[in-house]
Amino acid sequence: MLLLVLGGYCAGRDLAGRYTGEWKSDSSGNGGAIRMTLDAAPDGTWKCEVSFSIEGVDIKTTTHQIKLQDSKLDVSYDFEAPGARLRSHMTGEWNGSVFQGRYETSVIDGDAIDAGTWSASRAK
Repeated sequence: MLLLVLGGYCAGRDLAGRYTGEWKSDSSGNGGAIRMTLDAAPDGTWKCEVSFSIEGVDIKTTTHQIKLQDSKLDVSYDFEAPGARLRSHMTGEWNGSVFQGRYETSVIDGDAIDAGTWSASRAK
């Protein structure tokens, strides 16, 4: 049993690294680059940094929460847009070569304003 737990722990730690890819809105068709860094802490928690571009402008984010378990990623991050503080919730799964998933963006403590898809592979 201990070997199975350790095997899962080590496999998850293999996901640490830098990733680049693209996101695309379902409603507007807008999209752009997405960059993500995953770091594993010694206590088993994860740190995630996400940035993305929209219309050629790089947007920095602040991670709100992250969970990475059994190749499934669940992360929320906050960012500023003209006149609004927004939060995106991104979920995805590692398939061995790429993370693929969905995101939903809303006004913090407010209504959803966008949703779409994203994918990212290891940065070269």
